[in-house]
Amino acid sequence: MQNILYSNAFESETSLPQHLCKKCGKCCRVITTPYSHEELVKLADQGQEDAKVFVNTFKKYNSVAEAKAVVPEYVENIINNLRKFNSDFDESKLTFYYCPHLSDDNLCEIYQTRPDCCRRLPSNGWSLLAPDCAYKGWQFQQRERVKSIIRKLKEYLAELEIMPDTVVVKGYNKTVKEMKEIINSKIEPWKKYGADCW
Repeated sequence: MQNILYSNAFESETSLPQHLCKKCGKCCRVITTPYSHEELVKLADQGQEDAKVFVNTFKKYNSVAEAKAVVPEYVENIINNLRKFNSDFDESKLTFYYCPHLSDDNLCEIYQTRPDCCRRLPSNGWSLLAPDCAYKGWQFQQRERVKSIIRKLKEYLAELEIMPDTVVVKGYNKTVKEMKEIINSKIEPWKKYGADCW
């Protein structure tokens, strides 16, 4: 349990299976973020490095309809998934971007100096990809890996529930209450993907 609590077990694999990429260019032609364009610009102005790089690298579509005209099935996939995970989803606040550094043969013209967000794609098993993306199998494996870790954490949490909160857990030098807080903080970010049911 120690390695799960104090490691980067939830991080994406350090070496993505880049050989799977079909070089279709869809993920370069349609890009979005969890932030509105205004929020992203504000973060960039405040010095947030990832936001600055994003704003300086990618170009904004004028509308969702404009992005849909480029890769309709990908945009629809993104919108449908965002609706599924967020009942308050407002499509009008969604901004799509494209990379101006994509060549006509779907190759990156700045590959050696491409931003980290491109190097990390797909960042996890829940990244929204084009429906026919070759990373789908890899994503399934990543989701199953995270679900397995969450299940182990829940099992340990269940064991802790029968112990008084003030007891110090051997090997951790933390009280049961502190351990519960640590475990719940590890589980919380995954609830938006359905972790309560895993």
